[in-house]
Amino acid sequence: MKSMFLYGSLAVFALLEGSQPLRGQQSGPRGNADQLTTFETSSQQAEDIAGLRRAAEAGGPLAQNNLGVAYAFGRGVERSNPEAARWFTLAARTGFAPAESNLGFLYEKGVGVALDYAAALRLYRAAAEDGNAQAQTRIGILYENGWAVTTDAGEAVRWYQRAAEQGDAEGQRKLGNCFYAGRGVARDYREAARWFRRAAEQGDAAAENNLGALYHHGLGMKQDYAEAFKWYTMAAEQGLPGAANDLGVLYQDGTGVEKDYRKAALWFRAAATKGVSRGEFNLANLYYSGKGVRLDYVLAYYWYSRAEADGERLASLGLKQISSIMTPRQKQLALEMLAGQRDQSAAAAGDAVAMGR
Repeated sequence: MKSMFLYGSLAVFALLEGSQPLRGQQSGPRGNADQLTTFETSSQQAEDIAGLRRAAEAGGPLAQNNLGVAYAFGRGVERSNPEAARWFTLAARTGFAPAESNLGFLYEKGVGVALDYAAALRLYRAAAEDGNAQAQTRIGILYENGWAVTTDAGEAVRWYQRAAEQGDAEGQRKLGNCFYAGRGVARDYREAARWFRRAAEQGDAAAENNLGALYHHGLGMKQDYAEAFKWYTMAAEQGLPGAANDLGVLYQDGTGVEKDYRKAALWFRAAATKGVSRGEFNLANLYYSGKGVRLDYVLAYYWYSRAEADGERLASLGLKQISSIMTPRQKQLALEMLAGQRDQSAAAAGDAVAMGR
């Protein structure tokens, strides 16, 4: 059997959509606005929430904002986005910048309130004028996407820069993305690396992955596979799917780490199960070649199909090659799996007809 070639991936510089910009506020004139209020035990939760509610009902904007955060994340109370919006609104009416930013985020996403980019922008501007870095970053995102404003990459960069210089990790990463792509500013990989590093050092998973990609491909710095491995690992261990695929590539190629197809398969699967098309494709290749996993044409066909549906342009070649050597029964099993009529584990558990030689 002629093996399908193994194909590595260039890193995709993606947004960390799973991040939650909502912020609780600690005490103080302006406090440390980037700290979430935490509740350590179930009994402590009830006590803290009761005190927070009393302070919020007494009109304290700090408590109102933090109670809104508690409802947004279900911390000590049943999660309720409308309740989060209600408490953020009360705090925002007093001009409390963190609440203005938090409420703006709910309007931007249409969570707990109707989606309204114009309302989000008004709230973000009010918070940004008070120096709120999170709001400055979100204004940049609105300009970058043309939501409630005319698309303006240069204006987006200006807002990202303001937020980044205050230490906002998302603003730093977004600014790095702009320098990487030459969007709204001259392309400069070295500057991109500088801002990715600052965000990565704060634990921003997407920035960790992006910094790893620059090391991986020698962009703006000397190529260093060991550094790429370090940063990809940090991002992947935080659950960033794209980083899981990139880490799998290093294990597959033996760059920056000893070659290990089994570990490559584990990381490709972590990416594939989250819908990363290149991870789906790479996992299919391993099933097709039997490297790191059992040789299994049914699962290879399944993952090639998933990859093609998710936009991986090379997947059609994999499907064409594997279709030419599969039996009718194998194709039937693969199609049943794609239709949700058969679990993937059925083939992987030893269905002999699913194996090809």
